[in-house]
Amino acid sequence: MKILMINSNLSIMPIPVMPYGLCMVAAALEKEGNEVKLLDLCFSNNIKRDIGDTIKDFQPGIIGVTVRNIDAAARIDAFFQLEQVKEKVIEPIKKVFTGPVIIGGPAVGISGAEILGYFDLEYAVIGDGEAAMVEFADRIEKKKTLKGLKGLTWRKDGKIIEENPPWRIKELNDLPRPNYKKYLDLEAYRKYKSTIQIQSKRGCALQCTYCTYKIIEGREIRLRDPQLVADEIERIYKETGFDYFEFTDSAFNVPLNHSKAVLKAIIEKKLDIKMRTMGLVPSALDEEYVDLLKQANFEEVELGIESGSDKMLKALGKNFKRNAIFRAAELLGKVNIPAKWYLILGAPGETIDTLMETFETVKQAISKNDFVIAFNGIRTYKGSAISEQFLEEKPGCTQDNFLRPVFYEPKSMNLDDISTFSYWMMLKYLPNGVIPERRQNTSNFILKLQNLIIMVFCPNLPWWKFYIFTNRLKKILGINFLKRKILEFKNPHLFKNKKYKIKARKTSH
Repeated sequence: MKILMINSNLSIMPIPVMPYGLCMVAAALEKEGNEVKLLDLCFSNNIKRDIGDTIKDFQPGIIGVTVRNIDAAARIDAFFQLEQVKEKVIEPIKKVFTGPVIIGGPAVGISGAEILGYFDLEYAVIGDGEAAMVEFADRIEKKKTLKGLKGLTWRKDGKIIEENPPWRIKELNDLPRPNYKKYLDLEAYRKYKSTIQIQSKRGCALQCTYCTYKIIEGREIRLRDPQLVADEIERIYKETGFDYFEFTDSAFNVPLNHSKAVLKAIIEKKLDIKMRTMGLVPSALDEEYVDLLKQANFEEVELGIESGSDKMLKALGKNFKRNAIFRAAELLGKVNIPAKWYLILGAPGETIDTLMETFETVKQAISKNDFVIAFNGIRTYKGSAISEQFLEEKPGCTQDNFLRPVFYEPKSMNLDDISTFSYWMMLKYLPNGVIPERRQNTSNFILKLQNLIIMVFCPNLPWWKFYIFTNRLKKILGINFLKRKILEFKNPHLFKNKKYKIKARKTSH
Protein backbone atom coordinates (compact mmCIF):
# COMPACT_ATOMS: atom_id res chain seq x y z
CA MET A 1 0.00 0.00 0.00
CA LYS A 2 1.19 3.54 -0.72
CA ILE A 3 1.51 5.57 2.48
CA LEU A 4 2.56 9.21 2.68
CA MET A 5 4.13 10.27 5.99
CA ILE A 6 4.26 14.01 6.70
CA ASN A 7 6.36 15.90 9.23
CA SER A 8 4.20 18.86 10.31
CA ASN A 9 6.80 20.42 12.62
CA LEU A 10 7.65 23.79 11.06
CA SER A 11 9.67 25.20 13.95
CA ILE A 12 13.40 25.76 13.66
CA MET A 13 13.77 27.28 17.15
CA PRO A 14 16.36 26.96 18.54
CA ILE A 15 17.40 24.35 15.95
CA PRO A 16 15.32 22.11 13.66
CA VAL A 17 14.51 18.71 15.15
CA MET A 18 14.66 15.66 12.89
CA PRO A 19 11.41 13.62 12.91
CA TYR A 20 12.91 10.53 14.55
CA GLY A 21 9.59 8.89 15.41
CA LEU A 22 8.18 9.44 11.92
CA CYS A 23 11.25 7.81 10.37
CA MET A 24 10.89 4.85 12.73
CA VAL A 25 7.25 4.36 11.71
CA ALA A 26 8.17 4.69 8.02
CA ALA A 27 10.81 1.98 8.40
CA ALA A 28 8.30 -0.33 10.13
CA LEU A 29 5.76 0.20 7.34
CA GLU A 30 8.33 -0.53 4.65
CA LYS A 31 9.40 -3.71 6.40
CA GLU A 32 5.84 -5.00 5.97
CA GLY A 33 5.91 -4.35 2.23
CA ASN A 34 4.29 -0.93 2.06
CA GLU A 35 5.55 1.77 -0.30
CA VAL A 36 6.35 4.79 1.85
CA LYS A 37 7.20 8.39 1.02
CA LEU A 38 8.18 10.92 3.68
CA LEU A 39 7.39 14.60 3.16
CA ASP A 40 9.36 16.80 5.57
CA LEU A 41 7.79 20.27 5.66
CA CYS A 42 10.29 21.76 8.11
CA PHE A 43 12.19 23.65 5.39
CA SER A 44 9.36 24.06 2.89
CA ASN A 45 9.04 27.48 1.22
CA ASN A 46 5.55 26.67 -0.09
CA ILE A 47 3.81 24.13 2.15
CA LYS A 48 0.48 24.11 0.33
CA ARG A 49 2.14 23.51 -3.04
CA ASP A 50 4.45 20.79 -1.69
CA ILE A 51 1.54 18.94 -0.10
CA GLY A 52 -0.60 19.17 -3.23
CA ASP A 53 2.18 18.15 -5.64
CA THR A 54 3.30 15.23 -3.48
CA ILE A 55 -0.21 13.81 -3.10
CA LYS A 56 -0.89 14.23 -6.82
CA ASP A 57 2.37 12.52 -7.87
CA PHE A 58 2.45 9.76 -5.23
CA GLN A 59 -1.28 8.96 -5.00
CA PRO A 60 -1.20 7.56 -1.44
CA GLY A 61 -3.89 5.34 0.05
CA ILE A 62 -3.21 6.65 3.58
CA ILE A 63 -1.61 9.82 4.91
CA GLY A 64 0.04 9.85 8.32
CA VAL A 65 0.91 13.18 9.97
CA THR A 66 3.19 13.50 12.96
CA VAL A 67 2.47 16.31 15.43
CA ARG A 68 5.43 17.07 17.68
CA ASN A 69 4.27 19.91 19.96
CA ILE A 70 0.94 21.24 21.18
CA ASP A 71 2.46 24.60 22.08
CA ALA A 72 5.75 26.25 22.98
CA ALA A 73 5.22 25.79 26.77
CA ALA A 74 6.25 29.41 27.46
CA ARG A 75 3.66 31.39 29.44
CA ILE A 76 4.00 34.86 27.92
CA ASP A 77 2.96 35.02 24.25
CA ALA A 78 2.38 31.26 24.35
CA PHE A 79 2.45 29.90 20.82
CA PHE A 80 -0.36 27.38 20.22
CA GLN A 81 1.39 25.37 17.51
CA LEU A 82 -1.63 23.21 16.68
CA GLU A 83 -3.25 26.26 15.12
CA GLN A 84 -0.36 26.54 12.67
CA VAL A 85 -0.43 22.81 11.91
CA LYS A 86 -4.18 22.90 11.28
CA GLU A 87 -4.04 25.92 8.98
CA LYS A 88 -0.88 25.12 7.05
CA VAL A 89 -0.86 21.31 6.96
CA ILE A 90 -4.16 19.62 7.84
CA GLU A 91 -6.51 21.89 5.89
CA PRO A 92 -4.43 21.76 2.66
CA ILE A 93 -4.38 17.93 2.94
CA LYS A 94 -8.17 17.82 3.25
CA LYS A 95 -8.61 19.90 0.10
CA VAL A 96 -6.76 17.44 -2.14
CA PHE A 97 -7.11 14.08 -0.36
CA THR A 98 -10.27 12.17 0.56
CA GLY A 99 -8.69 9.00 1.97
CA PRO A 100 -7.92 8.22 5.63
CA VAL A 101 -5.67 10.71 7.44
CA ILE A 102 -4.17 9.49 10.71
CA ILE A 103 -2.22 11.62 13.16
CA GLY A 104 0.43 10.57 15.68
CA GLY A 105 3.50 11.83 17.50
CA PRO A 106 4.20 13.14 21.02
CA ALA A 107 1.45 15.77 21.05
CA VAL A 108 -1.14 13.19 19.99
CA GLY A 109 0.17 10.82 22.66
CA ILE A 110 -0.93 13.39 25.25
CA SER A 111 -4.20 14.72 23.85
CA GLY A 112 -5.19 12.48 20.95
CA ALA A 113 -8.97 12.76 21.26
CA GLU A 114 -8.85 16.52 21.74
CA ILE A 115 -6.54 17.07 18.77
CA LEU A 116 -8.74 14.90 16.55
CA GLY A 117 -11.65 17.17 17.44
CA TYR A 118 -9.59 20.31 16.83
CA PHE A 119 -8.41 19.07 13.42
CA ASP A 120 -11.80 17.48 12.63
CA LEU A 121 -10.15 14.17 11.68
CA GLU A 122 -11.07 10.55 12.36
CA TYR A 123 -7.94 8.63 13.38
CA ALA A 124 -5.08 9.02 15.84
CA VAL A 125 -2.26 6.69 16.93
CA ILE A 126 -1.46 6.66 20.64
CA GLY A 127 1.71 4.97 21.90
CA ASP A 128 4.25 3.19 19.72
CA GLY A 129 3.31 3.98 16.14
CA GLU A 130 5.57 1.33 14.61
CA ALA A 131 3.08 -1.37 15.57
CA ALA A 132 -0.24 0.49 15.56
CA MET A 133 0.36 2.16 12.19
CA VAL A 134 1.33 -1.13 10.53
CA GLU A 135 -1.84 -2.78 11.81
CA PHE A 136 -3.95 0.23 10.83
CA ALA A 137 -2.60 0.19 7.25
CA ASP A 138 -3.18 -3.55 6.98
CA ARG A 139 -6.79 -3.28 8.11
CA ILE A 140 -7.49 -0.34 5.82
CA GLU A 141 -6.02 -2.16 2.81
CA LYS A 142 -7.94 -5.37 3.55
CA LYS A 143 -11.08 -3.44 4.52
CA LYS A 144 -11.17 -5.03 7.97
CA THR A 145 -12.87 -3.50 10.97
CA LEU A 146 -10.85 -1.01 13.01
CA LYS A 147 -12.72 -1.90 16.16
CA GLY A 148 -10.45 -2.84 19.06
CA LEU A 149 -7.23 -1.80 17.33
CA LYS A 150 -4.76 -1.21 20.15
CA GLY A 151 -3.30 2.29 20.06
CA LEU A 152 -6.10 3.72 17.90
CA THR A 153 -8.35 6.58 18.91
CA TRP A 154 -11.25 6.71 16.50
CA ARG A 155 -13.70 9.56 15.91
CA LYS A 156 -16.75 9.70 13.64
CA ASP A 157 -19.52 12.26 13.14
CA GLY A 158 -17.99 14.49 15.80
CA LYS A 159 -17.90 11.82 18.51
CA ILE A 160 -15.17 9.52 19.84
CA ILE A 161 -16.14 5.94 18.99
CA GLU A 162 -13.16 4.23 20.62
CA GLU A 163 -10.16 5.35 22.63
CA ASN A 164 -8.12 2.16 22.87
CA PRO A 165 -5.14 1.69 25.21
CA PRO A 166 -1.71 2.73 23.86
CA TRP A 167 0.36 0.13 22.00
CA ARG A 168 3.61 -0.51 23.88
CA ILE A 169 6.18 -2.61 22.03
CA LYS A 170 7.94 -4.88 24.52
CA GLU A 171 10.97 -5.83 22.42
CA LEU A 172 12.52 -2.65 21.03
CA ASN A 173 15.51 -4.56 19.68
CA ASP A 174 13.36 -6.04 16.91
CA LEU A 175 12.28 -2.71 15.45
CA PRO A 176 13.76 -1.87 12.02
CA ARG A 177 16.05 1.14 12.06
CA PRO A 178 15.37 4.03 9.65
CA ASN A 179 17.45 5.08 6.66
CA TYR A 180 17.74 8.80 7.40
CA LYS A 181 19.52 9.48 4.11
CA LYS A 182 16.51 8.13 2.23
CA TYR A 183 13.86 9.96 4.22
CA LEU A 184 15.40 13.36 5.03
CA ASP A 185 17.48 16.17 3.58
CA LEU A 186 20.32 15.75 6.04
CA GLU A 187 22.30 18.68 4.64
CA ALA A 188 19.46 21.07 5.49
CA TYR A 189 19.59 19.89 9.10
CA ARG A 190 23.37 19.95 9.17
CA LYS A 191 23.40 23.68 8.33
CA TYR A 192 21.54 24.37 11.59
CA LYS A 193 23.77 22.02 13.63
CA SER A 194 20.87 19.65 14.24
CA THR A 195 21.48 16.24 15.77
CA ILE A 196 20.45 12.76 14.73
CA GLN A 197 18.31 11.39 17.53
CA ILE A 198 18.90 8.06 19.23
CA GLN A 199 16.91 6.21 21.90
CA SER A 200 18.44 3.66 24.26
CA LYS A 201 15.06 2.92 25.86
CA ARG A 202 11.45 3.99 26.13
CA GLY A 203 9.29 4.64 29.17
CA CYS A 204 9.81 6.51 32.42
CA ALA A 205 9.18 5.36 35.99
CA LEU A 206 9.97 8.72 37.62
CA GLN A 207 7.21 10.65 39.40
CA CYS A 208 7.68 14.25 38.21
CA THR A 209 4.28 15.91 38.59
CA TYR A 210 4.43 18.04 35.43
CA CYS A 211 5.98 15.57 32.98
CA THR A 212 4.22 13.82 30.08
CA TYR A 213 6.88 11.24 29.16
CA LYS A 214 5.18 8.53 31.16
CA ILE A 215 1.95 9.37 29.32
CA ILE A 216 3.59 9.26 25.88
CA GLU A 217 5.90 6.26 26.42
CA GLY A 218 4.41 4.53 29.46
CA ARG A 219 5.69 3.96 32.98
CA GLU A 220 7.45 0.67 32.22
CA ILE A 221 11.07 1.10 31.13
CA ARG A 222 11.85 -0.93 28.00
CA LEU A 223 15.58 -1.19 27.34
CA ARG A 224 17.44 -1.61 24.06
CA ASP A 225 20.55 -3.76 23.83
CA PRO A 226 23.53 -1.39 24.38
CA GLN A 227 25.52 -3.05 21.60
CA LEU A 228 22.67 -2.53 19.13
CA VAL A 229 22.51 1.14 20.11
CA ALA A 230 26.23 1.54 19.38
CA ASP A 231 25.90 -0.41 16.14
CA GLU A 232 23.11 1.91 15.00
CA ILE A 233 25.24 4.99 15.66
CA GLU A 234 28.13 3.46 13.74
CA ARG A 235 25.90 2.55 10.78
CA ILE A 236 24.37 6.02 10.54
CA TYR A 237 27.78 7.66 10.80
CA LYS A 238 29.25 5.51 8.03
CA GLU A 239 26.19 5.77 5.77
CA THR A 240 25.57 9.49 6.08
CA GLY A 241 28.75 11.10 7.40
CA PHE A 242 26.57 12.76 10.03
CA ASP A 243 28.67 13.03 13.18
CA TYR A 244 26.39 14.70 15.73
CA PHE A 245 24.10 12.44 17.81
CA GLU A 246 21.63 13.10 20.61
CA PHE A 247 20.04 10.72 23.09
CA THR A 248 16.39 11.66 23.56
CA ASP A 249 15.54 9.27 26.40
CA SER A 250 13.38 10.86 29.07
CA ALA A 251 16.18 10.19 31.57
CA PHE A 252 19.28 8.89 29.81
CA ASN A 253 21.13 7.89 32.99
CA VAL A 254 18.24 5.93 34.54
CA PRO A 255 18.85 3.05 35.03
CA LEU A 256 22.49 3.99 35.52
CA ASN A 257 24.08 0.61 34.77
CA HIS A 258 22.30 0.34 31.42
CA SER A 259 23.37 3.85 30.44
CA LYS A 260 26.96 3.04 31.38
CA ALA A 261 26.81 -0.09 29.19
CA VAL A 262 25.57 2.03 26.26
CA LEU A 263 28.41 4.51 26.71
CA LYS A 264 31.01 1.75 26.92
CA ALA A 265 29.71 0.17 23.71
CA ILE A 266 29.96 3.53 21.94
CA ILE A 267 33.48 4.17 23.23
CA GLU A 268 34.63 0.79 21.92
CA LYS A 269 33.61 1.86 18.40
CA LYS A 270 36.22 4.67 18.44
CA LEU A 271 34.12 6.84 16.14
CA ASP A 272 34.97 10.45 15.33
CA ILE A 273 31.59 11.78 16.50
CA LYS A 274 30.12 14.33 18.88
CA MET A 275 27.28 13.55 21.27
CA ARG A 276 24.82 15.21 23.59
CA THR A 277 21.89 14.13 25.73
CA MET A 278 18.79 15.56 27.29
CA GLY A 279 17.37 14.55 30.62
CA LEU A 280 20.19 13.59 32.97
CA VAL A 281 18.97 13.03 36.53
CA PRO A 282 21.38 14.68 39.04
CA SER A 283 21.01 11.91 41.63
CA ALA A 284 22.07 9.23 39.10
CA LEU A 285 25.58 10.50 38.40
CA ASP A 286 28.92 9.23 39.65
CA GLU A 287 32.59 9.69 38.74
CA GLU A 288 32.68 6.66 36.45
CA TYR A 289 29.63 7.87 34.55
CA VAL A 290 30.87 11.40 33.83
CA ASP A 291 34.23 9.95 32.80
CA LEU A 292 32.39 7.72 30.30
CA LEU A 293 30.51 10.75 29.00
CA LYS A 294 33.84 12.45 28.39
CA GLN A 295 35.36 9.42 26.68
CA ALA A 296 32.30 9.12 24.42
CA ASN A 297 32.87 12.76 23.40
CA PHE A 298 29.72 14.30 24.82
CA GLU A 299 29.79 17.95 23.80
CA GLU A 300 27.05 18.95 26.23
CA VAL A 301 24.37 17.55 28.53
CA GLU A 302 21.03 18.73 29.86
CA LEU A 303 19.71 18.46 33.40
CA GLY A 304 16.10 19.11 34.31
CA ILE A 305 16.57 20.17 37.91
CA GLU A 306 13.49 22.47 37.76
CA SER A 307 14.26 24.04 41.15
CA GLY A 308 17.03 24.56 43.67
CA SER A 309 14.74 24.49 46.68
CA ASP A 310 14.14 21.22 48.54
CA LYS A 311 10.57 22.31 49.22
CA MET A 312 9.87 22.89 45.53
CA LEU A 313 11.71 19.75 44.43
CA LYS A 314 9.37 17.75 46.63
CA ALA A 315 6.34 19.60 45.25
CA LEU A 316 7.49 18.77 41.71
CA GLY A 317 7.87 15.07 42.51
CA LYS A 318 11.64 15.02 41.96
CA ASN A 319 13.66 12.13 43.38
CA PHE A 320 16.57 14.26 44.61
CA LYS A 321 17.39 17.24 46.82
CA ARG A 322 19.53 20.32 46.17
CA ASN A 323 22.69 18.58 47.40
CA ALA A 324 22.45 16.31 44.34
CA ILE A 325 22.55 19.42 42.14
CA PHE A 326 25.81 20.56 43.71
CA ARG A 327 27.25 17.07 43.33
CA ALA A 328 26.21 16.82 39.67
CA ALA A 329 27.71 20.23 38.88
CA GLU A 330 30.95 19.26 40.60
CA LEU A 331 31.23 15.98 38.69
CA LEU A 332 30.52 17.55 35.31
CA GLY A 333 32.89 20.40 36.08
CA LYS A 334 35.75 17.98 36.75
CA VAL A 335 35.48 16.53 33.24
CA ASN A 336 34.74 19.94 31.70
CA ILE A 337 31.41 19.04 30.08
CA PRO A 338 29.15 22.10 29.74
CA ALA A 339 25.55 21.70 30.77
CA LYS A 340 22.16 23.24 30.22
CA TRP A 341 20.20 23.49 33.46
CA TYR A 342 16.40 23.72 33.18
CA LEU A 343 14.19 25.41 35.78
CA ILE A 344 10.40 25.39 36.09
CA LEU A 345 9.28 28.12 38.46
CA GLY A 346 5.82 28.36 39.98
CA ALA A 347 5.21 24.96 41.59
CA PRO A 348 2.66 24.63 44.42
CA GLY A 349 3.92 26.66 47.37
CA GLU A 350 6.41 28.83 45.41
CA THR A 351 7.40 32.01 47.27
CA ILE A 352 10.07 34.69 47.13
CA ASP A 353 12.10 32.62 49.61
CA THR A 354 11.98 29.45 47.49
CA LEU A 355 12.85 31.45 44.37
CA MET A 356 15.79 33.00 46.19
CA GLU A 357 16.93 29.54 47.26
CA THR A 358 16.66 28.27 43.69
CA PHE A 359 18.73 31.07 42.18
CA GLU A 360 21.27 30.82 44.98
CA THR A 361 21.62 27.08 44.37
CA VAL A 362 22.08 27.56 40.63
CA LYS A 363 24.48 30.47 41.05
CA GLN A 364 26.62 28.47 43.46
CA ALA A 365 26.55 25.25 41.48
CA ILE A 366 26.98 25.97 37.81
CA SER A 367 30.06 26.78 35.79
CA LYS A 368 30.44 30.03 33.86
CA ASN A 369 30.28 27.89 30.71
CA ASP A 370 26.90 26.38 31.62
CA PHE A 371 23.55 27.71 30.46
CA VAL A 372 20.33 28.18 32.46
CA ILE A 373 16.86 28.08 30.90
CA ALA A 374 14.07 29.14 33.26
CA PHE A 375 10.39 28.63 32.47
CA ASN A 376 7.92 30.73 34.43
CA GLY A 377 4.82 28.74 35.21
CA ILE A 378 4.12 25.04 34.77
CA ARG A 379 2.31 24.23 31.53
CA THR A 380 -0.30 21.71 32.66
CA TYR A 381 -0.97 18.92 30.17
CA LYS A 382 -3.76 16.36 30.19
CA GLY A 383 -2.98 13.36 32.37
CA SER A 384 -0.16 14.92 34.39
CA ALA A 385 -0.36 14.94 38.18
CA ILE A 386 -0.16 18.74 38.29
CA SER A 387 -3.18 19.05 35.98
CA GLU A 388 -5.25 16.83 38.26
CA GLN A 389 -4.20 18.90 41.27
CA PHE A 390 -5.06 22.11 39.43
CA LEU A 391 -8.54 20.81 38.58
CA GLU A 392 -9.16 20.05 42.25
CA GLU A 393 -7.95 23.48 43.35
CA LYS A 394 -9.61 25.43 40.54
CA PRO A 395 -12.48 23.65 38.78
CA GLY A 396 -13.05 25.19 35.37
CA CYS A 397 -9.39 26.11 34.89
CA THR A 398 -9.58 24.53 31.42
CA GLN A 399 -12.38 24.38 28.87
CA ASP A 400 -10.80 21.80 26.53
CA ASN A 401 -9.05 19.31 28.83
CA PHE A 402 -5.79 21.31 28.81
CA LEU A 403 -5.41 21.31 25.03
CA ARG A 404 -4.84 25.05 24.82
CA PRO A 405 -2.09 26.44 27.08
CA VAL A 406 -3.02 26.53 30.76
CA PHE A 407 -0.45 27.26 33.45
CA TYR A 408 -0.67 26.17 37.06
CA GLU A 409 -1.28 29.08 39.42
CA PRO A 410 0.21 28.64 42.89
CA LYS A 411 -1.86 30.09 45.69
CA SER A 412 1.17 31.54 47.45
CA MET A 413 2.44 33.84 44.66
CA ASN A 414 0.93 34.91 41.35
CA LEU A 415 2.65 34.02 38.08
CA ASP A 416 3.23 37.63 37.00
CA ASP A 417 5.24 38.31 40.16
CA ILE A 418 7.15 35.05 39.74
CA SER A 419 7.98 36.03 36.16
CA THR A 420 9.07 39.55 37.11
CA PHE A 421 11.17 38.46 40.06
CA SER A 422 12.88 35.58 38.25
CA TYR A 423 13.69 37.83 35.28
CA TRP A 424 15.22 40.37 37.68
CA MET A 425 17.31 37.64 39.30
CA MET A 426 18.51 36.40 35.90
CA LEU A 427 19.53 39.91 34.88
CA LYS A 428 21.48 40.44 38.09
CA TYR A 429 23.02 37.06 38.83
CA LEU A 430 22.84 34.78 35.78
CA PRO A 431 24.05 36.41 32.55
CA ASN A 432 24.50 32.89 31.19
CA GLY A 433 20.76 32.25 31.25
CA VAL A 434 17.57 32.94 29.37
CA ILE A 435 13.82 32.93 29.95
CA PRO A 436 12.30 31.55 26.70
CA GLU A 437 9.47 34.03 26.32
CA ARG A 438 8.82 36.14 23.23
CA ARG A 439 11.49 34.26 21.27
CA GLN A 440 9.23 32.09 19.13
CA ASN A 441 8.99 34.48 16.18
CA THR A 442 12.69 34.94 15.45
CA SER A 443 13.11 35.10 11.67
CA ASN A 444 14.85 32.41 9.65
CA PHE A 445 17.36 35.04 8.50
CA ILE A 446 18.41 35.85 12.07
CA LEU A 447 18.68 32.15 12.91
CA LYS A 448 20.83 31.49 9.84
CA LEU A 449 23.01 34.48 10.67
CA GLN A 450 23.39 33.25 14.26
CA ASN A 451 24.43 29.80 13.07
CA LEU A 452 26.88 31.29 10.57
CA ILE A 453 28.55 33.30 13.33
CA ILE A 454 28.79 30.21 15.52
CA MET A 455 30.18 28.01 12.72
CA VAL A 456 32.81 30.61 11.73
CA PHE A 457 34.01 31.80 15.11
CA CYS A 458 33.26 28.89 17.45
CA PRO A 459 32.43 25.78 15.38
CA ASN A 460 33.11 23.37 18.23
CA LEU A 461 30.82 25.03 20.76
CA PRO A 462 27.09 24.43 21.40
CA TRP A 463 24.66 26.93 19.84
CA TRP A 464 23.71 28.36 23.22
CA LYS A 465 27.21 29.79 23.71
CA PHE A 466 26.00 32.53 21.39
CA TYR A 467 23.39 33.54 23.96
CA ILE A 468 25.94 33.52 26.78
CA PHE A 469 28.14 35.88 24.75
CA THR A 470 25.32 38.31 23.93
CA ASN A 471 23.95 38.24 27.50
CA ARG A 472 27.35 39.03 28.97
CA LEU A 473 27.78 41.82 26.45
CA LYS A 474 24.44 43.30 27.57
CA LYS A 475 25.62 43.17 31.18
CA ILE A 476 28.91 44.92 30.35
CA LEU A 477 27.06 47.64 28.40
CA GLY A 478 24.73 48.25 31.33
CA ILE A 479 21.61 47.06 29.50
CA ASN A 480 20.80 44.51 32.20
CA PHE A 481 21.15 47.20 34.88
CA LEU A 482 18.68 49.46 33.08
CA LYS A 483 16.20 46.60 32.64
CA ARG A 484 16.41 45.83 36.36
CA LYS A 485 15.71 49.44 37.28
CA ILE A 486 12.68 49.50 35.02
CA LEU A 487 11.36 46.34 36.66
CA GLU A 488 11.95 47.84 40.12
CA PHE A 489 10.11 51.04 39.14
CA LYS A 490 7.12 49.19 37.69
CA ASN A 491 6.85 46.68 40.56
CA PRO A 492 7.36 48.55 43.86
CA HIS A 493 5.49 45.85 45.78
CA LEU A 494 8.34 43.46 44.97
CA PHE A 495 11.37 45.73 45.17
CA LYS A 496 10.66 48.84 47.22
CA ASN A 497 12.91 48.87 50.30
CA LYS A 498 13.91 45.26 49.59
CA LYS A 499 17.41 44.14 48.71
CA TYR A 500 17.70 40.65 47.35
CA LYS A 501 21.18 39.19 47.64
CA ILE A 502 22.42 35.67 47.07
CA LYS A 503 25.75 34.25 48.06
CA ALA A 504 28.59 33.94 45.59
CA ARG A 505 29.34 30.70 43.77
CA LYS A 506 31.19 28.25 46.02
CA THR A 507 32.48 25.88 43.37
CA SER A 508 35.57 26.66 41.31
CA HIS A 509 35.20 24.33 38.32
